Formats: sequence, structure tokens, C-alpha cells
Amino acid sequence: MPLKLALTVVAPAGMTCGILKLAGVPWPIVIRIAGVLLAFLFIAALCQRAQARARSQRQLLQDPEGDRSSMAALPREPAVGLGQAAIAGLPVYKYEKLSCGGGEGHECAVCLAEVRPKEVVKQLPACTHLFHDRCIDEWLWSHRTCPVCRSPVDASTVPDVEVAARAMQSV
Repeated sequence: MPLKLALTVVAPAGMTCGILKLAGVPWPIVIRIAGVLLAFLFIAALCQRAQARARSQRQLLQDPEGDRSSMAALPREPAVGLGQAAIAGLPVYKYEKLSCGGGEGHECAVCLAEVRPKEVVKQLPACTHLFHDRCIDEWLWSHRTCPVCRSPVDASTVPDVEVAARAMQSV
């Protein structure tokens, strides 16, 4: 997570410094401009992460039971992605972070928010990636592949293995 934040902030600042130096701007001014730009980009990236986290919490507070109302509003069969039955057939769990694993928890690649304990998640059968329940439902409605590794999603093959997060069968 910090690496992604650093790359988001440092790359534009480095390009700006290079362009300014090529334009003949003295180093003291380039360094001041880079400092202001770095501060602005760092704050913007932190605000974006905070918004994603707040959006995830708001969804959890609005519907802690993981109601399937978002799936009910969708038409019977999608034009491109998986059907309602295939999406509903994916394994659903309440996320529980392992205490012995160390490191950070999982991040939902669809909404970019961190997956919190007790949130409802779905696990894709082929690659075992985890996502928020609603996020992956919407993704699979218009796609037939995992948003992380692009492996095809087939709900009929449910694996017997668990991934880095211990999952308890729920819902």
C-alpha cells in the first residue's frame, strides 16, 4: 500500500523536475516547486484512500447483512458478463484477518478499499482472489474474468483451499 502511494506521488514530481531543469530553471526553484507538488499529490492520494475507506464503511453501515438488492435490480442475463445464477453461485464468506500471517489485510481491487473483518466477501474459484460481495457482483455482471489476474471465472468449480484470510461460511 505505501509503495503504491509513493509511486502515485513520486512519478509526476520527478517528471516535472526533469522538464523544469531542461527548461533552464535553477535548482533551488525546481526543488521548491517539487516540494509543493509532492505535498499536494501526497495529500490528494491520502484523501482518495480516505474516501474509498469511507465509501466502504458507508456501504457496510447501510446494509450490514449483505442484502442482495443490488443483484435483484439487474436484468435476468447480462450482455457480456456472467449471469445472476453464476454470480450467486460463488462462495460467500465473512472476512476474518489471520493473526499469525502478519502484514496488511486484503484490498478489494474493484473499489480499492481495504477489506475489513466481518465484511461479506466473495472468493473467485480459479484464482482464489477476494473482493467485497457487491463490488465483484457488479464487476462480473459486465466481465467474465478476475479483475486482478484476468483468469476466467467459472462458478461451477469451487476450490477446497483457503487463501491468506481464514473464511467462515456465512449467508
